[in-house]
Amino acid sequence: MKRPYKFLHKHLKEFSDTFESLRGNKWSLNFPVFIFDRDWFRLKKVKLQDLAKELKPDNSQEAPELIQYEQLLKEGRDHIFAIQECWNEFGIEDFHRSLRKSSEWRSKGNNGWTFKKYAELLIGYRNIIEKKEILIPLIILGRTPKENHQLEWISEEFISELTITG
Repeated sequence: MKRPYKFLHKHLKEFSDTFESLRGNKWSLNFPVFIFDRDWFRLKKVKLQDLAKELKPDNSQEAPELIQYEQLLKEGRDHIFAIQECWNEFGIEDFHRSLRKSSEWRSKGNNGWTFKKYAELLIGYRNIIEKKEILIPLIILGRTPKENHQLEWISEEFISELTITG
């Protein structure tokens, strides 16, 4: 099955070279992650330890203030009552700061790249390497603010199925 994404010859070489360089290596935060911008055919390789700086995850929805507020709404509480409960428990300033951060992330868009997805990538990557397998994460950036980033795993099969352009 051909992948729906197209890459350049230099990308294929970078994938292959990086894949081969990881054989026999022990897990570390220096392992690579690829970030691909399809619009510009830009492939960037970053160290896992730098991924959160390069592609900031949205953790605004994980604020305890917002979790509590959403839980109260799910329980059928009136939204004014839920706000007052959260004010009492967390303080007015902290609650509103959490709401503001959440709103900022929603308005600027983060293409679904959450802290949970970031953590799952870290844990999954480590588990793969510790099983003596080689898979390299490839984050394919969403083209619009509403399109989520996609996570693919580069394997030998992935490389052999690539569609090359140019």
